[in-house]
Amino acid sequence: MTLRSLLRASFLLALVAAAPAARAGGFSTTNVQLLQGWNFDKAIDTSFAGKLKDGTKTTLTLNHFSTWEYGDNFAFFDLSRGRFEADDSQWTDAYVEWHPRLFVNQLLGQKEPLFGVIRNWGFAGEVNQGAGFYAYMGGLGLDFAVPAGWVLGLNTYYRYDNFNRHGWQVSPFWTVPFAVGKVPFLFTGFIDVNGLKDEGGFYTGSDNGVEIWSQPQLLVDALAPFGGKAGKLYVGVEWWLHYYSLGSFEETTSAPQAMVQWTVF
Repeated sequence: MTLRSLLRASFLLALVAAAPAARAGGFSTTNVQLLQGWNFDKAIDTSFAGKLKDGTKTTLTLNHFSTWEYGDNFAFFDLSRGRFEADDSQWTDAYVEWHPRLFVNQLLGQKEPLFGVIRNWGFAGEVNQGAGFYAYMGGLGLDFAVPAGWVLGLNTYYRYDNFNRHGWQVSPFWTVPFAVGKVPFLFTGFIDVNGLKDEGGFYTGSDNGVEIWSQPQLLVDALAPFGGKAGKLYVGVEWWLHYYSLGSFEETTSAPQAMVQWTVF
């Protein structure tokens, strides 16, 4: 399948995912993000395939979130490209994640926050798929009771992937809108922390490790201050943070990315 076909399929997937939310009177939003990143100079950033030339990487992301009567769905699809440092050849990658959740409190008709602080609680799943990689997860998820427009949540998983087999993952996430004068901003992101195991015996010193991913974004509404539609077009920066430690191997990537986000619907 070509990259163009994959992108077309991801748009269709987003439309299908949005339909149940619309029928149930839920909320649905889809956006497209274009990111230009620097400092991707570690081989691990390309799944050990090799280092990127000048550390630069371009990514096109399709992002979708929707709610329904008893839960929510989040999914994104990345198309990335760059050039290898060794021979200046082209590097491309396609990666997708899907995060469905089912809230027990909604099934039970619970109206008030649990213990006064947990707005939603229930079951969480996650599917990750990329070139030579997959991970399947299941566990518990919750959303905290926060001011209107804010999001603060936490998912905890049993994780199975094709490298580490059985493991765990903890994933807090957040969205905080704020304004400086009449200019709206958005601070959003996540942190994924998962355990690692040296199943193949490649490293020495320890058979356990940890991997941390985080991609916080600070965005400014580019249209609202000038009378345009609020929440339609954002510009700003995403910071790609990746830490990997297993046995004697340890590597950290800290890469800024210029970002444009357009809300399709």
